[in-house]
Amino acid sequence: MQNPFKFLDAFQKDDKELFFGREKETAQLYNAVFASNLTLLYGASGTGKTSLVNCGLGNKFYDTDWVPLFIRRGNNINHAINTAIRSGLTDSIPDDFETLEVPEKLRLLYLDHYKPIYLIFDQFEELFILGSKKEQQQFYQSIATLLKAGLQAKVLLIIREEWIAHLNDLERIIPTLFDNRLRVERMNDRNIYRVISGTARYADIKVNSPSETILAIIDNLRDKNERVDLTNLQVYLDRLFREAEQKSKVEGKDTITFDLSLVRKLGQMSNVLSSFLDEQMTIIEQNIKEKFGKPVVKGLPLEVLFTLVTDDGTKQALDLTQINAALPKNRKLEKAELTYIMQEFERVKLLRALD
Repeated sequence: MQNPFKFLDAFQKDDKELFFGREKETAQLYNAVFASNLTLLYGASGTGKTSLVNCGLGNKFYDTDWVPLFIRRGNNINHAINTAIRSGLTDSIPDDFETLEVPEKLRLLYLDHYKPIYLIFDQFEELFILGSKKEQQQFYQSIATLLKAGLQAKVLLIIREEWIAHLNDLERIIPTLFDNRLRVERMNDRNIYRVISGTARYADIKVNSPSETILAIIDNLRDKNERVDLTNLQVYLDRLFREAEQKSKVEGKDTITFDLSLVRKLGQMSNVLSSFLDEQMTIIEQNIKEKFGKPVVKGLPLEVLFTLVTDDGTKQALDLTQINAALPKNRKLEKAELTYIMQEFERVKLLRALD
């Protein structure tokens, strides 16, 4: 049986049958993007903003209804826009494409498809975390010019709510920035229950004593503020599935079963994260030994990970030189070694777990 849980991945359009508990927010977002050419979507980390757009909103449209351009900042948000538009063009690209302003480029894209263009900027806070003032100002002017051009193009900005204050400069250029906004609230217990029971039913996972078992899962997921993070929910259920799968193999059964005893054995979310982290750090340590011919340095990958985490538990952007400088003197790494560790963090999605 295929594991139906997303771990650290966002839901995509093809995950429609697994996307539960966000019907109201999906309808609100769908109405919002039709109400204006500019929509601001915000909420706390772990509320599922990306999944709401990719899967919820994405499934409100047929492919013939829109041309969505999903854009992350990368090295520069203005370059990212250019790359996204270029990749969407199917006709020949004019020689002067690079010199055109964003509205002209989007006009070409519209004439290529004759469908509304949606510029969807995910994790928009990266522009403030990583971007320069020059990059920010160029982006602001491009979006302002685009909105005034009267094109069949819409802009959706997705941002963590703690970065809302950084939008002041953009609001000065686009005074209507906050006129059409939607806050994604944390999912309540009722809908979290629906996520668990609905996914289990879809994937033919048996849940013994459903009410007791599912409520125990939810209790194990609560943080110190009694909240449940949707990313943690998928990580926890992924681990629970793998534990149940292993148990069924040992017992020679074909059915995957979630029950109260297994949930109690798995314990709190903190235990699941700690076990996962320990497993991955050990694997990376052994791989460093084999790849670079060096003895295992216990805790070295974890030291690197700690440099990327702020005091409040969020990710900070550092380049390789800054990471090495932040390491203790007896833990310095060669560039190739540090690059490898960072690639491994991305491979197992630890870096995304910090977002």
